Amino acid sequence: MNTTKRKVPPHLHILKLSFSFFASGMLLFLIGMVAAIWFIPDLIQFESFRNSMGWFLAHVFLLGWATMVAMGASYQITQIVLVTSLYSRTIGYIHFFCYLVGFIGLVSGFFINMKLIVLGGSFIVIGGFLYVFNLCMTFIRKRIWNVFVFGVTLSLTAFLMTIFLGIAMGLGYGYGVDVEKYEAVFKSHMWMGIAGWLSGLIIVYSFKLLPMFYVSTKKVTTSSYWIIGFYHIAVWLHVVSFWNSLNWLANLGTFFIMGAIGWFVFYIFQVRKYRRGKLPIGTVRVAFYLIPIMYFLFLLSNITDAFQEEFIIILILGWFSSSILSYLYKIIPFLWWPYRYRTKEDRKTAVLLYEMLPGNRMTLELCVYLLGITVLVIGFVFKFTLVAVLGQILAVSCVIIYIVELLKVFRY
Repeated sequence: MNTTKRKVPPHLHILKLSFSFFASGMLLFLIGMVAAIWFIPDLIQFESFRNSMGWFLAHVFLLGWATMVAMGASYQITQIVLVTSLYSRTIGYIHFFCYLVGFIGLVSGFFINMKLIVLGGSFIVIGGFLYVFNLCMTFIRKRIWNVFVFGVTLSLTAFLMTIFLGIAMGLGYGYGVDVEKYEAVFKSHMWMGIAGWLSGLIIVYSFKLLPMFYVSTKKVTTSSYWIIGFYHIAVWLHVVSFWNSLNWLANLGTFFIMGAIGWFVFYIFQVRKYRRGKLPIGTVRVAFYLIPIMYFLFLLSNITDAFQEEFIIILILGWFSSSILSYLYKIIPFLWWPYRYRTKEDRKTAVLLYEMLPGNRMTLELCVYLLGITVLVIGFVFKFTLVAVLGQILAVSCVIIYIVELLKVFRY
């Protein structure tokens, strides 16, 4: 029996665990997208997301959808990159349970009782620690140092900081604890979660995933360390500036981010230039082109110093969500195919991996989804409630179709 277990490839050994994260994340994404249709009129009227509805949506999309999928994917990608097994599958399941229970408690607190925020946050802290411990022990056991370990470690640090800062704010809301420099805590929480954790993770995973999906000969070089390093230095410079009111630190951080992301954009175009594969890459091209587009929008937002909240919508629903959906187009079939076709006999009649999903149609669906998000943002900018709602309905319709297409992988 033990011999049989050893023969199971690592990425199949935790398949159910990863798919649990994927399924939960996608369900939360759909819940948030549908809920947003009803919340949009009030959010436009209030001209702010700093209320119960805005906090609910932000946590559903960031802490629920994006983070849960990222956790499930990171367990798989870590094994592939390091050619090893996850430190503990049991810890992974405990992490999943604690995190999901904590998340449900936290978002319920925004509408039921603010004290639930701290209770739910406590479970999230436990789940978060277990997640970081599991990955770090996997790194330590493998005893290898590369750009992936470097980047993920920095992102995990930002993730822990995001949780602690969130708990501090939760104590203020739920129990009336006086949080010193609340505005600095809030901005640090935002920057660590959005920029340090999720943006940083997408960047470091893209160093591995884009060359793999494009079948490119472009290799990770020392420049990749500098890109990730400068990027995270920039994030921390911004956070420090919130606590000391030193604008020059924020300006220096913005300069570092512009340089790091600009360098990263150059890198991904080199990936495409040295592509060797002829097979279709499907929706991954959407994730590819979103990187330079987001870089341009970031520059525009900083030059004009306007549309800050609208840029965050684009960042979360545009870049994060579309990139995740785009990568899942490749990741889910990649994991399911070897699980479904295990023997040589099975593989003789197996469908080809790239034929499991309709790439061109799903690329169009993802592009129309982005069109809906664009219309949504235009509605917010010009305070056109009907336009924003129609954009959100279009985006919801497309993402439902897209996810249904993804689930068709399991028909094989």
